[in-house]
Amino acid sequence: MLILASKSPRRAQILEQLGIEFTIEPPCCNENISDIPIEDIPKELAKRKALDVSARFPDYTLGSDTLVFCENTALSKPKNEKEAFEMLKKLRNKAHKVISGVALCKNNEVLFAGDSQTEVRFRDYSDLEILNYIATMEYADKAGAYGAQGKGARFIESINGCFYNVMGLPIALALEALGKIK
Repeated sequence: MLILASKSPRRAQILEQLGIEFTIEPPCCNENISDIPIEDIPKELAKRKALDVSARFPDYTLGSDTLVFCENTALSKPKNEKEAFEMLKKLRNKAHKVISGVALCKNNEVLFAGDSQTEVRFRDYSDLEILNYIATMEYADKAGAYGAQGKGARFIESINGCFYNVMGLPIALALEALGKIK
């Protein structure tokens, strides 16, 4: 059996869509990283999450982490409405990168680790559109303060790369990882 080391309902939805059987076990690991290049953080966090759960359970464990990068700044999940507003204002009328890391572990050993990058371009939108979106509360648990699969789609002008990466679990990379299961 596969364990998904994540609290993300979107990652679970993607695995269900693929017909993959799994259980969920949220990780409890330190997510503070400052000693590596910022673009490597999602892959490192995916490994930490998968290793944390793998140390507690004998099954294969899939970990993932997603960050949004704009102008060499990592945008994680906003802590409040003000932070969400500032993130969405920063992303307005710009291209940014979404990077997701994926890792597969078993018996506290990393069997696979990789990352996927997608470029997302946002259109020019008003402060009022940002405030109306924030009022939906959809931003609350999403890197970069938006959900491409939901109401946040209103901000997107174009996506170059894997849409599922923007949701939080790049399918091709996840399947490559799962291909390591014997």
